[in-house]
Amino acid sequence: MHVYFDDDERPFILDFEMRWQTEPNAFLVQVSLVRGKTRSPKTWRSYAYQFGDWLSFCERIGLDWRHATEMNIATYRNILTSEASSQTGQPLKRSTINHKLSVICQFYRFAQKKNWIEVLPFDLEGTRIPFESRSSFAPRMKTRSAAHAGNSLRLMETKEELDIPPRRDVRRFIKSFHCWRDRLMAEIMWLTGMRCAEVCSLPLHDLPENLAAIEKETMAIKITGKGQKQRAVLFPVRLLRSVNRYVQMERRQRIRTSGKSCLSVFVGRRGKSLQTSAVNGVFLTNCKRTGLKFWPHLLRHCYAVERLAYLQDIGAPNPLKTVQMELGHAQMATTERYLHLTERMRSDLIDAHNSFVDRLLEA
Repeated sequence: MHVYFDDDERPFILDFEMRWQTEPNAFLVQVSLVRGKTRSPKTWRSYAYQFGDWLSFCERIGLDWRHATEMNIATYRNILTSEASSQTGQPLKRSTINHKLSVICQFYRFAQKKNWIEVLPFDLEGTRIPFESRSSFAPRMKTRSAAHAGNSLRLMETKEELDIPPRRDVRRFIKSFHCWRDRLMAEIMWLTGMRCAEVCSLPLHDLPENLAAIEKETMAIKITGKGQKQRAVLFPVRLLRSVNRYVQMERRQRIRTSGKSCLSVFVGRRGKSLQTSAVNGVFLTNCKRTGLKFWPHLLRHCYAVERLAYLQDIGAPNPLKTVQMELGHAQMATTERYLHLTERMRSDLIDAHNSFVDRLLEA
């Protein structure tokens, strides 16, 4: 299956013979046009690729998607557990696999509603799917599984413990990028907590003018983040000045060479906006070069822990709520996972300060 996008970034699918598939594309229209919860083009893109991967699997094994069974979906799920991500080279996370399964289940519920199929290819009551006993995963079981169709297919997700690297490793990794643009993007993720996709789509017109006249050390900039929600992000002014120099020099040269216009701050070699997959690839290359294990979202975690530790140290009112707003988290529980990591971060900061003082005394 081939996934394409129209001028409004709405996805559509053609099969391997480049033929239009009516039912799958009706589902994508439902996702991108009808449903109010999926307003983001990045969400449409994610749904299209996840759904397209399932249809490609059906085509490879000679299966009409209308005749798929629960065992077929379970087999697809089991194959995914042994595959590596094309972006990171790491095994697919269980949450990623569960997202793929969720999209598949949504499609079949949509197909049943449209009377394209008579019965769903999964059990709403949550019966288990047999798999090899040596497998390390297990389906999730809940008493109210009727509210979560396809729960019998989902993998058990364990809460991963975040491992925040020390600041010296973060600095070393960022400095090791060969490209000025890549270093700047990594710095923004670390110093502002912005998501990789938010940095890629950062509009040029959001940057403040006349930075030389700004005397403050930080400046709040409004961005449009995940789910098309706006929030204020605190930028160090010296970082904004670095970004402005990149815009006036390297970016201007890229745009002039390509002869194209682009509204984003960061552009690729051909003057087009960057995709997150390209940034993931750059990070993967830098990991191999440095021997350090970093990915874009880890820098956002680093920011969250450092920022929370700082706000706690200065006695700021409700630091957890402040960090939640700065990161754009919908749920407080998502931010609370950083709390137990601030003690170690605080210890690292104290050690770094003592080391700095020692070097001054030696000088």
